[in-house]
Amino acid sequence: TVSLSVGANASTSARTGTVTIAGQTFTVSQAGASCAYSLVPTSSSVSAASGSASVEVTTAAGCTWTAVSAAPWLSIIDGISGTGSGRVSYEFAANTDVAARSGSLTIAGLPFTVTQAGAACTYVVSPLTVSAPTAASSSSVSVTTPSACSWTATSAVPWVTITAGAAGSGNGTVSLAIAQNTSGSPRSGTVTVASQAVTVNQQ
Repeated sequence: TVSLSVGANASTSARTGTVTIAGQTFTVSQAGASCAYSLVPTSSSVSAASGSASVEVTTAAGCTWTAVSAAPWLSIIDGISGTGSGRVSYEFAANTDVAARSGSLTIAGLPFTVTQAGAACTYVVSPLTVSAPTAASSSSVSVTTPSACSWTATSAVPWVTITAGAAGSGNGTVSLAIAQNTSGSPRSGTVTVASQAVTVNQQ
């Protein structure tokens, strides 16, 4: 009896070998290994601005793979298909929404998730200057911003009081109560609304 030991086949291709026993040829046929794939990195987080990035695909030499995008803002620019280890390059469009978003690519049958940060909140505050009479009065300042954006309002002087709208999200209004000016001289104060300075000038 002749005992044989057969090593593992790390290749995806089948192979054949022979052993000569007593002058006769004995053939051993071994199947190829199944294709296995891995991605580096396995996911990605990107900024709100447009840009590009890449993913490394690791697999055996004979293994084929493809890459497709499942999100309209993700596009594969190189490496749509390949054989053996390779690289997939993709680009992402700018996110103009303040909310973060996620999309996916399917590379070699594996999911690859791209998470994109939301755009920075922008605020329009109007008016930036308020003119008040000597007598006690009231005024208002409007804030325009996307609904997901929060803001606050604070007064830097004791004679201007915020009566409504000290905090909010999205569009809103800040109501101001301006006390009577008994000093005999004009005065100015500042109210900060959504990080912007609103100047209050009183006669």
